[in-house]
Amino acid sequence: MPLDQTPIVDWPAELASLLEEAQIAFDDDGKQVCRIDVDVDAATLRAIHEFEAHLRRRQVQLKLAGSDECIRGEMNPSLGLGAPSDRIRHIAKVRVSFHDIQGGECVDEADGG
Repeated sequence: MPLDQTPIVDWPAELASLLEEAQIAFDDDGKQVCRIDVDVDAATLRAIHEFEAHLRRRQVQLKLAGSDECIRGEMNPSLGLGAPSDRIRHIAKVRVSFHDIQGGECVDEADGG
């Protein structure tokens, strides 16, 4: 199914703080990608994995901090990057990333995740 026809899922409100560190870049093919490397606690890691399982082959709608617009893309599998920087409050550092990023207006009909 083409990206513009796949159901859209909102990024969960409980994970919104992860987007504060989001970086938008271009891949080797000139397409936009979004990447977040972040320390997480056990509850956040579980929420990432549950969301990832829920959205298979669906677009994710992200609202970046400081912006009224949304971006949409497909989520890549989360990737463990090893030990967190803050070992007292967190259990791991993970990369959450998205490919085929498209900007635009927020879609109100998005599934709440």
